[in-house]
Amino acid sequence: MSDFSIRETIEFDVDTPLAEHVNNAVDSDNQTDVGSDHTPSPDDHDSFGEDFDHEDFSSQSVSPDDANVESPPAESDSRTESHASPSPKISRLSQLFTNFADEFLDIVEEDAQAAVIAAAKAQNTDLGKMVNKHDHEIGRLTDEFYDHVSSHDKGAKEESEKVRSEMKRLKRSIKNRDLDYSAFQEEVGDRFASLEQSVVDRLLLLEKITSNRMTRLEKSINARFASLEKSMNDRLTELEERID
Repeated sequence: MSDFSIRETIEFDVDTPLAEHVNNAVDSDNQTDVGSDHTPSPDDHDSFGEDFDHEDFSSQSVSPDDANVESPPAESDSRTESHASPSPKISRLSQLFTNFADEFLDIVEEDAQAAVIAAAKAQNTDLGKMVNKHDHEIGRLTDEFYDHVSSHDKGAKEESEKVRSEMKRLKRSIKNRDLDYSAFQEEVGDRFASLEQSVVDRLLLLEKITSNRMTRLEKSINARFASLEKSMNDRLTELEERID
């Protein structure tokens, strides 16, 4: 078959009837086959209709009356050869239609593959858009989650720092109170010791004063009793003398 394919014929000249394309392709094949080993027969220059006119199809039909009549062997052999070997133009036409059908199926298959590929690409595009949309949504949710976690962590850190500072302040306050309490205890101890020493000193002084006073009082009482006793003795002696 020539290089002038069915696809090119349909693509470049869609207004030309298919029969003319077939005739042109057949004529092109005839011109191409001139230099080949094929020897053109007289029927090659006839048209498609003339090929069928040259075939004696009427002689091939058998009437019921001639069914029992035997035909000559030569005529039967020629008939068999006529049926066994079709004309070159019919062979080319059959090959042309076969090639046309094959190329048409190839075109349909290519178009179907192109349609499937286009649909797959469109589906992949849609899936890609959907995936990108989902990725964007996931990224947005992830950012929101990270922002929330970061804000929560920041708030937790601030609260922790606040609690730590408060604990430090309380520790310092407790330490200061402990120091003040220790100082107060020391001061109270010192005051109690000083007061105890003062009381002891006063008691000792009071005891000493009391002892001195008791000694003086005892001496005074003893002196008075001695004087009274002497006075009584003198009076008794004087009274006795008077009585005598």
